[in-house]
Amino acid sequence: MKKLFVILLALPLLFASTSFAAPKKISVTPLKLIADAGTSIDFAGLVLSQNNIVIFGSSSQQSGSTAFARAIDRAGNEQWKISLDAGAEEIATAATTDVSGNIWIAGSFSPTMPQVVESATATPVLNPDEVINESVQVIREDMDSVGVWKVSPQGEVLSSFNMKMDYPVLITSIAADKSGLSLVGLTNVGKGSVGILLNCSIAGVCTPPIFIGTKDTTLDAVIRTIDGGQVIIGSSSEPILDKKLQGLRDGIIVSAAKTGKISKVIRSSATKASRNWSSATSTFFFGGEVITGKKIESAVTKFSNTFAPTWTYRFTSTGPVFNAVGPSKSHYSFFASTSAITNILGWNPKRASGLVIAFDSKGALMGAYSASALTQPRAAAYSKDLGLVVAGTSGETVSIFHLNSR
Repeated sequence: MKKLFVILLALPLLFASTSFAAPKKISVTPLKLIADAGTSIDFAGLVLSQNNIVIFGSSSQQSGSTAFARAIDRAGNEQWKISLDAGAEEIATAATTDVSGNIWIAGSFSPTMPQVVESATATPVLNPDEVINESVQVIREDMDSVGVWKVSPQGEVLSSFNMKMDYPVLITSIAADKSGLSLVGLTNVGKGSVGILLNCSIAGVCTPPIFIGTKDTTLDAVIRTIDGGQVIIGSSSEPILDKKLQGLRDGIIVSAAKTGKISKVIRSSATKASRNWSSATSTFFFGGEVITGKKIESAVTKFSNTFAPTWTYRFTSTGPVFNAVGPSKSHYSFFASTSAITNILGWNPKRASGLVIAFDSKGALMGAYSASALTQPRAAAYSKDLGLVVAGTSGETVSIFHLNSR
């Protein structure tokens, strides 16, 4: 009996010594405004190249649209600006950088000027909370050529090439390494929205396109793997390979070999919900949205190399999320938060407000940074030279903010 009594006394001490400490409470640190970057219509995204923030997009003109890229420094001073000419009209819609700091920009263009068709002006729908519904990406019928430009860190166009298609294409993502380029996007070939994968050499020699889906599939980001293959993310409401629809719409992760042949498909679903994956990093940190009825959440998940989830979070938001890789295997997620978040002190926005959350290598929250003037995130990137840089809109203006965490 005495021995049993001693054991019972020791049990609370045993459990106390092996329990986990409560998560640390985090205060929100303001992000610093660098500069306004033009209108929401013109802005497509940004990448970081050496000491410059490179903004790319398409400027609207009376005669059509012209693709452009321009660089600003950490103080917001413009360093260079170039036009990216390819045809009668161009749009730049995706970009990445290589290990040398060169900027690879991809988009679509029309070889001939489209005819102008007058139409009635639509009355805008009131949306005081600026809630972002599932995006519908319009593919212009005349944009049936794909263009790729290689730009030096100093703003010089080093090379360019294009591919004439038999159908319109909207490029959504490009990835580059020393072995070549991978581009993904959308086309309306077939019965509806179809995903497209293009693989090209650095010199611009491209293999025939690979189509993913037949009527309702979107591809939003691509990663090149060390074996020359690709990992592609997006969404679909139709069977892909042998994987059938599980929710209203599923997020998809597609693994493709160097040849472009699809070897594996993973579907991310939720009951009676629409899901997608739209933001990816080379470390397999994916972000997307989950829409269940009127509830909208930003979902972020760190996957292993075998696509097993290692940690995940969901945050009530307006949906879109942009991810970036930080220092020491940390990660950032930028989204428009719409409610309080556990362990973030004093955060309880009354309307959609831009919020960056930093996660350590194990997925624990380690920082929170606000650009509360922003209601729609548009881009996020990190580099050793510039730290964390995010861009978003408030109204019709795109603004760029900065957190130097070197």
